[in-house]
Amino acid sequence: MYVRIGAGVLAAALALTACSGSDTKTSDTKTTASGPIELTYVNWDGGMDKVVDDWNKLNPNIQVKLTKPSGTGYTLYNKLITNNKAGTNPDITEVEYQALPALIANQVVVPIDDYVKGLDTKYDKPSLSQVQFEGKTYGVPQNVCPMVFFYRKDIFDKLGLKAPATWAEYATTAAAIKKAEPKKYIGNFTAADPGWFAGLAQQAGANWWKADGDTWTVKINDDASKKVADFWNDLITQGLVSPQPNWSAQWNTDMNNGTLIGWVGAQWGPNQLPSIAKDTAGKWAAAPLPAWTAGDATVGIWGGETEAVTANSKHPAEAAKFVEWMNSSEAGMASLIKNVQAFPASPAGQQLPELKSPPPFMSNQPDYNTLMATAAKGVRTFDIWGPNANVTFDSYSNAFGGALQKKAPLSGALDAMQDATVNDMKKLGFQVAG
Repeated sequence: MYVRIGAGVLAAALALTACSGSDTKTSDTKTTASGPIELTYVNWDGGMDKVVDDWNKLNPNIQVKLTKPSGTGYTLYNKLITNNKAGTNPDITEVEYQALPALIANQVVVPIDDYVKGLDTKYDKPSLSQVQFEGKTYGVPQNVCPMVFFYRKDIFDKLGLKAPATWAEYATTAAAIKKAEPKKYIGNFTAADPGWFAGLAQQAGANWWKADGDTWTVKINDDASKKVADFWNDLITQGLVSPQPNWSAQWNTDMNNGTLIGWVGAQWGPNQLPSIAKDTAGKWAAAPLPAWTAGDATVGIWGGETEAVTANSKHPAEAAKFVEWMNSSEAGMASLIKNVQAFPASPAGQQLPELKSPPPFMSNQPDYNTLMATAAKGVRTFDIWGPNANVTFDSYSNAFGGALQKKAPLSGALDAMQDATVNDMKKLGFQVAG
């Protein structure tokens, strides 16, 4: 399904910081002979219809029609790849950061540099690296999802414990919890969330893919990633963390009834917790992600997305205007915060008044969004995502799930991920070093 593309076409081009955006109306754009320009947009996020409504009210000459896809994630992306040649794709599509290289490789999306200027003065290096490849820009970063540690403050306080500042302290605290409350856990290891592990590997210094000219280097089983795997392997072996994967029925129950009193999550956690642990509102607190070295603020990301203009769009300039408005203008970002609960990648967006109040589920932590803005400053990502990250992600679930079932070392799962990723890239025609 994927076309071959040289690594140079996907080499990350990185930029600088700052923010803001213009709320200038684009209603001076000429209408077509039959009326306003109509753009089609596919997105699965709840509340996005209200963001689109806000745009349409401001821009009568460029109207956006939102549709929800029949499937999310790679179900949508594979459909976009299939429909590209038929010319039936929407003008604009939602796309998660790790999937963007695959859409670029298959010529599904196009650069927007001719229509959107000055992003290097509005966004930091890690955010721009998610949407820029070989000096071309394929989207405006929408949100940033720094990883953090959530914990049941009421139970931690009762046990006389504090949120761990380092991973060594996390292990010590896990042991203390197990000793005091044998049926409780500080958290869980999830074999269901490759993005979760990728974020932890980013924090440890991993860089799973690199591109040099037409040659790719793949190091999913590097020392940094194995350090992370070995750390969690030790905790599992000692019975200090639960092996229940995120989003499973048992995990939901354990989060709600106090069996799990901590969770290594990300900024968007309070958006999900109401449906996971509905009886615990106001009992959780967020703290910085434990560091490998005391005082180091480096964290990885778990999640995040942009909007891309497709090659099928007959109005790429207008489509790019919508993407820019939504993700970098004050009005657009405010609408995203209010209606989609997004946390803007834009540093200026992180200071908007709409973020002065914490998420309802975390009403006991007034400085929640201030903590997230601070965490975002320490974000470290991969320099580039591979063109077949879907294969890498699929192999994660299979390899780590199998390792847990067999009680085998987790580091071996990384070797399996490495082999699966490299073999698939070679099969697709990519040149891989080693």
